[in-house]
Amino acid sequence: MKRTVIFSGTTEGRTLSKMLSGEGIKHTVCVATGYGAALMDDEPSVSVHTGRMDKEEMIRFFKEQGFDTVVDATHPYAVEASQNIEDASRSCGISYIRVTRDEEDMTHDGMSYYESIEECARAVDKLSGNILLTTGSKELKNYLDNVSKETASATYVRVLPSAESIRICEEEGIAADHVIAMHGPFSKEMNEALIRQYDIRHLITKDSGSTGGFSEKIDAAAACKSTVHVIARPCEENGVSVPDCFEMITGRKAERAAVVKITLIGIGPGGRGCMTEDAASAIRECDALFGAARLVKGFDGLRTYEIYRASDIIPVIESEKIRNAVILFSGDSGFFSGTKAMVEDLRRLKKDANVSVYPGISSVSYLAARLGISYDDACLTSIHGKNSDEDIHKLAGTVRYNEKVFVLLSGGNDVAAASRILLDSGLNGNITVGSDLSYESEKITTMTFEEALSFDDTGICTAFIENKNATGRPVMNIVRDDELIRDNVPMTKECIRHESIIRLDLKENDLFYDIGGGTGSVAIEAASLSDGISVVTIEKDHDAVELIKKNISKCALGNVKVIEGDAANALKDMPRPDCVFIGGSGGKLRDIIKILHSKGDGIRFVINAVTFETVEEITALIKEYAPSDDEAVMISVSNVKKAGSHRMLQAQNPVYIFSFTL
Repeated sequence: MKRTVIFSGTTEGRTLSKMLSGEGIKHTVCVATGYGAALMDDEPSVSVHTGRMDKEEMIRFFKEQGFDTVVDATHPYAVEASQNIEDASRSCGISYIRVTRDEEDMTHDGMSYYESIEECARAVDKLSGNILLTTGSKELKNYLDNVSKETASATYVRVLPSAESIRICEEEGIAADHVIAMHGPFSKEMNEALIRQYDIRHLITKDSGSTGGFSEKIDAAAACKSTVHVIARPCEENGVSVPDCFEMITGRKAERAAVVKITLIGIGPGGRGCMTEDAASAIRECDALFGAARLVKGFDGLRTYEIYRASDIIPVIESEKIRNAVILFSGDSGFFSGTKAMVEDLRRLKKDANVSVYPGISSVSYLAARLGISYDDACLTSIHGKNSDEDIHKLAGTVRYNEKVFVLLSGGNDVAAASRILLDSGLNGNITVGSDLSYESEKITTMTFEEALSFDDTGICTAFIENKNATGRPVMNIVRDDELIRDNVPMTKECIRHESIIRLDLKENDLFYDIGGGTGSVAIEAASLSDGISVVTIEKDHDAVELIKKNISKCALGNVKVIEGDAANALKDMPRPDCVFIGGSGGKLRDIIKILHSKGDGIRFVINAVTFETVEEITALIKEYAPSDDEAVMISVSNVKKAGSHRMLQAQNPVYIFSFTL
């Protein structure tokens, strides 16, 4: 048998070592750091050598140990290390095998490729917003040498949780709260959480392939509308896969592991009587059962694990050699269920697994049956696990336009919170709450919105909301001036407001900035068009800010956020919007346009002007930026007012509306 050394530090190196260990084949694994050594399994057939070596040190090591096969399973970007390994192998006249990692063909709007970290650093230095650097501690100095202090202070660094990585970050002056020390690869959800937590607008990554979590980074950035900057691989490599390398070393093909069967089952509200026969049969036949504590409780005679994340489940399946696993979910697998994300994670983490899904009875269908009503004419929604004030406001918006609404709740506390907002919105109706449906403790309670304010059941809840004064959602959802509180704050009047919003060309899921909020009339009308539009209004006058908050509450909107302050300062650290309305700039129109334009192309602008000076400034900006779609219209509105027995025109100031895309 060949005497083999593997230069590892990657998933591929560890996988190959594990395959050789499974055959009882002795070999040596070389890792650069103690952290890399700690990731290796403690196997009697494996000797671990820790520490970096140059070419000459490798040659001495190969000769001392008598190796005849060298496997280079280092990272695709470890060009110098790979070259040293190959040169040392040739100098010693021993076999060299390069194990390569597949590249992934990923695309994402705003995705750019660079030849080096230095080139990438110089490019992001011209941009604004927070940066997440995921290229590792080795590239940190080269990055920092090519960016300004301002860019460096806006950079968050994700590195391995090793002493060496932390030391490098400290030496390079990275603040402790800008260091994210974690071991990957990371799921899309984890990446997305970090991007949102630190308000990341630019993600810098290497093309680390599927085992390095590259696609999960790209997908997360796309979900958060962040731009991606990719350091291209140094060169196209020739090499072999891990199974092919195993065959070259042992002379036989790698045996395929028995296919693992993983079944995701919706078991209904929770009671055993709600499970389908297919679900019950699959549970009886499985080797192990996974899920939340209340779901796996009581399955006597089965191995049960109170875990429900793929990243936790897969290691158990592999270490315990489980061949038939079942993961339980409450309700129906296709109705506001975690099964969608679970399927994606399982297929990513365990590509050879046979994953299937069994449906269940949703708590909505169960509650509807218990009430003796249909739900085919009802609106179905959920705030389970997402019950912030914004989410509950969105629920109120849904109830406003629907006579019948079924909603999955996170718990009994949601009932009182939702009822308060429903009452504040001027709605009248009943709410029926089903607690612990299908269990012995099941309870169904019908209350008015007022009575529901004191609801305090702690069980698992689903609700049916009946709105007695529901109105159909308007085809054109406009807000009239007399629906808003104005006081002495300037307002964009409704005719001008409607026309301006039309020219914004808003789309579902857009991020919209209203600059110079005034009464909040533009922000509120835009937000009322769809719960999917996220609106941020910026206003520097404190009294106006408080008025905007009152109007938001009056209109029961959960998708409007108010920022008090100077727009030019506030915008610097805010993400790229899709659309922007500028009703007042405080004399900083040029600065505002410049800051927003630096965040990326394709932003739609609508600007109102009432003075010739503002018109001249906007005209100069259009000439400077030269958009291809600029338009302008001047609107003069006169209201008809009664004056005794007569009616006469009362003119408003003429308003210029400019629109363009930069």
